[in-house]
Amino acid sequence: MRALEKFLTPIALKLYRGFILEKDIDPSGINPGEIKTILLVIRHMMGDMLCSIPMIESIRDSFPGSKIILVTKKSTNFVEIYNGSESPVDEVIYYESGFENFLDILKTLQAKNIDLAIVPSTVVYSMTNHLIAYHSKAKITAGVRSKDFDKNPSWYLLNIKNDFQWGIKKVHQIERNLDMIRQLNINPSKTKIELPVSDENKTYADDFYKQNIADTSRKVIGFHPGAGKESNIWQTEKFAELAERLYKNFKTYLLISEGPADKKCVEMLRKLLAEKYGITDYAVHKGTLAGNAAVINRLNLFVTNDTGIMHAASGLKTPLVALFGETLAYEWGPLGDNKFSIQSPNRNISGIDVDSVYKICEEVLEK
Repeated sequence: MRALEKFLTPIALKLYRGFILEKDIDPSGINPGEIKTILLVIRHMMGDMLCSIPMIESIRDSFPGSKIILVTKKSTNFVEIYNGSESPVDEVIYYESGFENFLDILKTLQAKNIDLAIVPSTVVYSMTNHLIAYHSKAKITAGVRSKDFDKNPSWYLLNIKNDFQWGIKKVHQIERNLDMIRQLNINPSKTKIELPVSDENKTYADDFYKQNIADTSRKVIGFHPGAGKESNIWQTEKFAELAERLYKNFKTYLLISEGPADKKCVEMLRKLLAEKYGITDYAVHKGTLAGNAAVINRLNLFVTNDTGIMHAASGLKTPLVALFGETLAYEWGPLGDNKFSIQSPNRNISGIDVDSVYKICEEVLEK
């Protein structure tokens, strides 16, 4: 499919457009009772998926009797997010790449009599996503015509679409996704990420704390020193200094969170804590997304780089401090009364100093 996308250059897209019968639909004429099957096409990364959760849950609340089908990629971790918990979608279909797989997906979707397909292009425009929605033969296809005056090359495959100025107005990714259903006259019932933690994973977290936290009377602060992107990683030396100050001043226990790509950062942090500060009183946790969420949900504070687990933690009850370099905090930062974002003043993660992070952590812990 990637080869197809490269082949279908802007000129080819214009030729393709000649075969498409454009027919916009007035949203006010939609009868909600006639929407029996809904298709969502969301195929990016875990952060994108988590920011679309309030939209998905709002759709579920608005159409409680309808079937919701999600076409996604493994990278969104949707099934892990809802592992052991009630999912707002009825069926998950994976599509990664490949022309034959693409044709198989279309054949599968066309047999499902889809009434409404939504393509939330809040980050990038994906021609593949639009082709999936259009060729699913959905009666209604909704998405983005343009964002910040950048026109969607596949706009003509949608029959409900609007122009958005999200970047200009500094709109959060969650609100961008919710705009997709607002244009369908759906009033969002959810506006923040609320990540479910199953009883099974609560028991898992209880067992982890019993086995790894020596003194359960002490507050526990978690740190996630790694990230999927190198430019999102705050210096490990600063994480170590922050951890030492909080450990000393608040007599806390420390927990280090480790993801699939974080081994190097975690090992460096452990070495610094032991050799520079003489701290060995900490635990390290590495597990499934659902298990990580359950463990983080029991922390008194979680400090993390801008990475997948940050988005997951934004949907938990734990106070959260998220660090942002080149990524815009107003667009991707956690939302909530006890959720805080620190944006580097120079858009480089190294521009964040320990004092500014410590101050927020101090205020949270003193509450």
